[in-house]
Amino acid sequence: MKKILVPIDGSKHADLAMAKAKEFAEMFGSSVVLLHVNDFHQHMFNYNAGVEEHFIELFEQMSMNILEGGKEKLSALGDRVETVNLEGGVATKIIDYVNANDFDMVIIGSHGKGALHSFLMGSVAHKIIMHVNKPVLVVRELNAQETKQKTK
Repeated sequence: MKKILVPIDGSKHADLAMAKAKEFAEMFGSSVVLLHVNDFHQHMFNYNAGVEEHFIELFEQMSMNILEGGKEKLSALGDRVETVNLEGGVATKIIDYVNANDFDMVIIGSHGKGALHSFLMGSVAHKIIMHVNKPVLVVRELNAQETKQKTK
């Protein structure tokens, strides 16, 4: 396994996906690409142009912070970590990026930071599973009962 893609959004589920990617990368000597998709248009409603420009700058800075934070968490991998920042619809951009590049696996958190992040499996993760042509590992947090059973 040479190259792993990890879409991140700054959520705890993305952190879990990065931790799992780090395990695989250390085990197989893989490189990791951290991908953040900035969909600032979903946050725009009826703002005037000056305000929208300010918000775009804020979202771009947020994207860079998320990617730099992710790279920091995987710093043990050294130069085997790359970051990519895209703009547009999150699921569509991730799917297009995966299908256009040579990845051996995608590791994604089960839920993101979306408004309905606790509703079943995240819609982005679900779309990726259904539409990419690579293996996808979905990482989720264990609930209290599963944690208790695991420690027995």
